[in-house]
Amino acid sequence: MKIVKNYYDRFKVLNPRYSEVKLGIIAAIIIYFIARIFFTTKISRDMIISFAVFVISMTLHEVAHGYVAYKFGDDTAKRKGRITLNPLKHIDLTGIILPILILLSGFKFLVGWAKPVPVNFYNLRPHRLGLFCVAIAGIVVNFTLALISLVLLKFLGKHLDIENIFMTILLYIYLINLLLGLFNLIPITPLDGGRIVYSFSGEKVREFYNKIERYGILIIFVIVYFGSSFLTHGFLEIVEFFLRLAGINISLFL
Repeated sequence: MKIVKNYYDRFKVLNPRYSEVKLGIIAAIIIYFIARIFFTTKISRDMIISFAVFVISMTLHEVAHGYVAYKFGDDTAKRKGRITLNPLKHIDLTGIILPILILLSGFKFLVGWAKPVPVNFYNLRPHRLGLFCVAIAGIVVNFTLALISLVLLKFLGKHLDIENIFMTILLYIYLINLLLGLFNLIPITPLDGGRIVYSFSGEKVREFYNKIERYGILIIFVIVYFGSSFLTHGFLEIVEFFLRLAGINISLFL
């Protein structure tokens, strides 16, 4: 119970307005996914691999934000020990439980998050360029990992069987990092896409983003829930496009 209370107190600090409502919505979503688990199959090798890749990819994403912020003059993340490859430093309890439940409940669209790396944006110099580079850093890392894995799939596919575990890992690195990068481009704060727009915007747009950021997670949940079919279809089209572009036989994977 002490762990639950500590988590609740921390959640209230991070979400001072309507914290009970937000926590209630998150709890309802978690209960929903737990209920679905009873109708799904057992845990598979692919589930374990995809979850491990997801955690590592999110860790690298957050480290990139903190490192770039440090290079632009803000040492907040460094002082708090967040420029580290240790996943435990970046794991958010809700953000890590949710993707586990999604995987176990049979959903194909994975949603989760790490603890945002603390950045004091006022310390960034030059300010606008710093904002943009910090915002895009995680996305660049994800797209770079996706590109590297795609190239390796292309060349190693000639020598390794498609069922080889290394090929499976590479496929999930490609899929998860491409999807993480694309998802974070959605222009809603606290997603990186919203930060990117914010970095280029004038006062009125910034004021709008400042107002909606406190409801950002709820807005994202609504978008994912009601637009899951559209998002899944759109993202899979992009996934298949790059596989075809690399000359990789899509039927072997999808």
